[in-house]
Amino acid sequence: MQGRIFDIRRFSLHDGPGIRTVVFLKGCPLRCVWCHNPESWNGGPELFYDAAKCIGCGRCVQVCPEQCHTLINGIHNIDRTRCTGCGQCALECCSQALRMVGQTVDVVKLMAEIRQDRIYYEKSGGGLTVSGGEPLAQPEFTRALLQAAKAEKIQCCLDTSGYADWETLASMMPYTDIFLYDIKETDSDRHRQYTGVSLEPILENLRRLDAAGATTIIRVPIIPGMNDRSEHRRAVEAIVAQLKHCLKLEFLSYHPLGKSKLKLLGKGTKK
Repeated sequence: MQGRIFDIRRFSLHDGPGIRTVVFLKGCPLRCVWCHNPESWNGGPELFYDAAKCIGCGRCVQVCPEQCHTLINGIHNIDRTRCTGCGQCALECCSQALRMVGQTVDVVKLMAEIRQDRIYYEKSGGGLTVSGGEPLAQPEFTRALLQAAKAEKIQCCLDTSGYADWETLASMMPYTDIFLYDIKETDSDRHRQYTGVSLEPILENLRRLDAAGATTIIRVPIIPGMNDRSEHRRAVEAIVAQLKHCLKLEFLSYHPLGKSKLKLLGKGTKK
């Protein structure tokens, strides 16, 4: 079973209990305006370009089969509409100005890395967290990875927005110890404005998860000038009060990492 990821973070302390290894999957149906991992939106490989590192050698121009790169009067430009994500330019870039984001991996190789930190999981009560993007966008791969970890008695967390059909979400329950469940906004209109998707199926899936006995940690990013309203906080607390199997509620502070990543992806900057 293969899937596409964009990062693996070991020794994480903020993505579930204890010390954890976090696997970040590519692909997400949400478009949160504050997203700090915009490289996760697209399910395929993407090209990061850091102009500050470019030395103008022109190797990318020579090797690109789609002629995406041009170097005119020392100015490097990329026509991203032509890019197929082959990665030839990144392989030839000696200054690391070009870098591919998104690699195809299989469950066997991922588990070999995950189990290296088993002793830390056992000592701290940690384990594996599958995150994204939205891991439910790659349901077969996510399920296979969770199943493999559970078979080795590694605690599993699934970090999800909850935006998926119920059958997909429910199929993760046998292999998930804790769902890290994100609530971005509690006002329906604002939720669609900020994330691009409807709030209602997310809340309905949360209610169904809880009714089915799934353990959750509710996580709420607080974004200055957007959802940092007292009404939003009270609405989240009211939702959590109705849950029977919620371990805790976490309010997460905003950090602007996504701004620089959008620039690397050639998508401009956030407001």
